[in-house]
Amino acid sequence: MKAKTVYRIFFLLATFMMVLTAGMKAYGEQHVEEIDYKKWSRLAISTVKEEYPQSELIDYKYVKREAVNEEESKDVFRIKVNQHGELFYVSADVVFNPKTAKLITVNLKRDGDNAAQTSIILD
Repeated sequence: MKAKTVYRIFFLLATFMMVLTAGMKAYGEQHVEEIDYKKWSRLAISTVKEEYPQSELIDYKYVKREAVNEEESKDVFRIKVNQHGELFYVSADVVFNPKTAKLITVNLKRDGDNAAQTSIILD
């Protein structure tokens, strides 16, 4: 009877530790992605402000994250701009290395305007 009780306690303790570890891992991964999102959104917004200095940024939306290849990921943002009463959207693609969290480039494209595309490449 005593051995059975010890086994149950050991089993419950092991189960609790596995659940706790899994929860901590899930929280940690989510937290890292949240930091990345904040970092890249600030960069996208500041880059649009530099490109359109006389404009007011009305709103922005995080569109998606996609893997370009093994060493590059891209966060896509859509930013609403008011320039002298004209409203338009700018797509900002922030390309970075997901392993090192190092910025590679920021691409801006005014939606609906094929000629107005800007790339800022960082080495």
